[in-house]
Amino acid sequence: MGCNFPYYQSKERDFYLLHGDSMELLRQFDHQFDMVFADPPYFLSNDGLSIQSGKIVSVNKGDWDKSGGFDFINDFNRQWLTLVRDKMKDNATIWISGSMHNIFSLGQILNELGFKILNVVTWEKTNPPPNFSCRYFTYSTELIIWARKSDKVPHYYNYSLMKQLNGDKQMRDVWRLPAIAPWEKSCGKHPTQKPLSVLTRLILASTRPGAWILDPFAGSSTTGIAANLANRKFLGIDQDIEFLNISKNRRLEIENPQKADFFRRKIAGFIDNSQLNEFLESEKLKTDIKVILGFCRAKDLKKLKSEKVFYFHAVESENNVKDFPVGLFDANRLILYSGGRSKPTVLTGLHGEIKTIDLKHKTLIQGKEDSDTEFYYEIVLDEVFNENDGLKFALDAKLLFDKSDAKNIKLFQQYLPALTTWEKVLNALKP
Repeated sequence: MGCNFPYYQSKERDFYLLHGDSMELLRQFDHQFDMVFADPPYFLSNDGLSIQSGKIVSVNKGDWDKSGGFDFINDFNRQWLTLVRDKMKDNATIWISGSMHNIFSLGQILNELGFKILNVVTWEKTNPPPNFSCRYFTYSTELIIWARKSDKVPHYYNYSLMKQLNGDKQMRDVWRLPAIAPWEKSCGKHPTQKPLSVLTRLILASTRPGAWILDPFAGSSTTGIAANLANRKFLGIDQDIEFLNISKNRRLEIENPQKADFFRRKIAGFIDNSQLNEFLESEKLKTDIKVILGFCRAKDLKKLKSEKVFYFHAVESENNVKDFPVGLFDANRLILYSGGRSKPTVLTGLHGEIKTIDLKHKTLIQGKEDSDTEFYYEIVLDEVFNENDGLKFALDAKLLFDKSDAKNIKLFQQYLPALTTWEKVLNALKP
């Protein structure tokens, strides 16, 4: 991931929490995300009263939710959106929830920064709290802006699933879904916690399996729980230790397969309680697996057959890594190739499923302390390399990479880690 020491990371490295101010932490790492969900302060804490669970309560959420005026709100939104935009892939999208108190500012700043607003979704709550003053209509909706980073770069939208969830009709921009339910508060509750039903829908609508999702105002990390339940990856940032602890406990809770299955069946917005599980299973089968092609000298192959760790040279300059394929850390499978200037380039048959990928300095790797290469990628496999005779064939680089993928073609030609897909490997195999 390349970020500062996390407050918490899951064993699977698909759920990270950072403690601190997003305005500072977002500057400290270079990872780019496929999707962002942000639930920034609505600035509603004005000493008013509301009704919750039949009791009169204060609307104050904390100092972070107090408004400093119109210019203050605009400056705040401009600052965090600028930082977040820099952490988005070119084809990434962002979802931002709000109310009438901040949504107009957000729309203005999004346009100012070059985003393209796609929709403004109205989330109609099926169980809103009653209006306390009885002097105006009951607040029963929240707004969620959906925008993409660039006007010219296409975004991903799962049109077919959204249509399926809407009775085989195009899904509209009004979603009737329940507010947070008691079963979602098993580890504690954030004052502005969003329901899993809302986050799950927008994640499935705008990301593919394995996508990285950022939440700069994570709270109790409903975004991260929904992401992991849907086979996506998550990084969340929050300043409050209490909420980070709730987030951590929620993530530990779904490590129990029965509990994770329970949650998936409880999430609203699906035709029945098995539809989400069935969709996720079908999505796995359709996933185009990302493959790292790793170079290995022929004389080293025999030794590698009993290994489950593999090291790539990382191109470096003045101790800074400067060249690696975009998406490397999202790869699922490693396949080794061999060859050279006087020998044809071939797949060796050795392959394995990737457990973790880390960038390491040579001083942290036994046996490489004196290497001329400063940095290496350490790839740990789920088990030792498998050997498959069906993956032993001469390589045609034209079949492994798209014509527009100059970066990976260059890396492959230089015997550095290059990224392709399993589908392209299979196509290269065909006579």
